[in-house]
Amino acid sequence: MKEFNLFTSYSPSEGVRLGIFTNIGEALRYDSDNPAVGNNFFIGTFNNFQITTKLIISPSLRYSQLKNKTDNTYYFSGFIARTTFNFQFNPNLFFRLIGEFNNFDDTYFLQPLLKWNPNPFTIFYIGGTNGYSKIDTQNQFRIENSQLYLKFQYLFDF
Repeated sequence: MKEFNLFTSYSPSEGVRLGIFTNIGEALRYDSDNPAVGNNFFIGTFNNFQITTKLIISPSLRYSQLKNKTDNTYYFSGFIARTTFNFQFNPNLFFRLIGEFNNFDDTYFLQPLLKWNPNPFTIFYIGGTNGYSKIDTQNQFRIENSQLYLKFQYLFDF
């Protein structure tokens, strides 16, 4: 299968990093009933913006499509948009928030995480995930799934 890949990045300053990648060519359609080879187009970006010494915002966008080679109909086409916010309160306390929208199935999720690392042998995480999906009859989103997680790690010295 023929394929062309391109990856490039640019950093105009220490606080800004921009990047783009693409993949064009043939790809497999993974369908157990009717697998096929199609024409693939995939493009994405990744970016980091260090707003302050404590705040970094990282948006990204990925678009993908796969077309039938004979009649040019789409097997699939859509995008995923994602943004990550990282905030370092001090050397021991860190907060991250990830938000993502998935155009393939009209869902999005939020994932907050708080990390406390008071010394090299102790770490505490608390976070969660909320998945939202679109209600068919209305133009609203509802919570589809939620998770809460907690981790505490401490090294005992005997």
